[in-house]
Amino acid sequence: MGSSRFDDLSLDVLRTRQGAKWSRYDEDVLPAWVADMDFMTSDPVKAALAEFSPNDDYGYPWFREENPAADAYVDLMAQRHDWTVAPDQVRLLADVLQGIQAFIELASEPGDGIIVQTPIYPPFLALVHENDRRLVDNPLGSAADGYPLDIEGLRAAVDDRTRILLLCNPHNPSGRVFTRDELEALGTLAVERDLLIVSDEIHQDLIYPGQAHIPIASLRPDFAERTVTLTSATKSFNIAGLRCAIAVFGSERLAEQFGTIPRFIFGGVNSVGVRATANVWRDGQSWLDELVGYLDANRVHLEKRVAQDLAPITHVRPEATFLAWLDCRALDIETSPAEFFLNQGRVALNDGADFGEHGVGFTRLNFATSRTILDEIIDRMAGAIERI
Repeated sequence: MGSSRFDDLSLDVLRTRQGAKWSRYDEDVLPAWVADMDFMTSDPVKAALAEFSPNDDYGYPWFREENPAADAYVDLMAQRHDWTVAPDQVRLLADVLQGIQAFIELASEPGDGIIVQTPIYPPFLALVHENDRRLVDNPLGSAADGYPLDIEGLRAAVDDRTRILLLCNPHNPSGRVFTRDELEALGTLAVERDLLIVSDEIHQDLIYPGQAHIPIASLRPDFAERTVTLTSATKSFNIAGLRCAIAVFGSERLAEQFGTIPRFIFGGVNSVGVRATANVWRDGQSWLDELVGYLDANRVHLEKRVAQDLAPITHVRPEATFLAWLDCRALDIETSPAEFFLNQGRVALNDGADFGEHGVGFTRLNFATSRTILDEIIDRMAGAIERI
């Protein structure tokens, strides 16, 4: 079934956690919503914590290297993707959404269009609307076709006031890993229409067999010069609370543009988060390989159980991430699927409507937990369906 490192989870221990996943709902609810994993952390993260804790070393950050997380990322991209990234074009952030917010302000004006491929991670939609920008919706194709990008639909939707292509690759919630051809087509369109590409690649390490993550900036120099790549170790190594991400500028022009923002707007980074990020990008590969193997087995198991026990729900096996996008539109219920399963099954899932109008009738399930807990989640959902 997998490694005991990931099987050995106690509900009693998990319920003592103070993070959002295990604190938001009552104790009788099994949470499978927010994108935090339940697993114990890796040794490189523990090493980072141990570096600071014995001496109560929680003062202002100061690193012997200029930017240890950036240096680790540069090496990682060269090894995994044969992609050369200049260290001086990498900046530390507290999280990926900071980078998106910054470039929405820098590269567009109220009323300008921002392209989003829905259904999409809800903060993308919030960032468009809360900044008074206009959503240029480029919905993914159907589940039956594997959620492909609609390039021709995008070409028709782009107008003279469309400024930014906001890309999520690997895609959340569908779990798509966009192909080289899809990314080439997107990049070509961005060049033709002079669009800034802001690419959230936070799930880049959680790729399943048969797929390969391709940073869009790595494909061509003219793509890179208009691309800001945003990523973090927080999803792959389950350290979101340590608050560390990076922005990679594909050109000096973009780095200089970012530098026009007053520096104190961003605040400071978390010194433990920076050290943990550098550690896992340098020394965390064996743990990550084991994790992806375990998640892959959970992914296959979930697919079988959805087909066997959760009819009429349907589901396309994700190519990346630890998130399953469940089509519940055939359920004969009067509420949203998330509300139904919370009330009738005591399982907390994400409401698909939060991911845009094309997510209505869907729900998102986080399967980054032990097989025992995953089966209990599915059993509760199956019981709720049987009682309809």
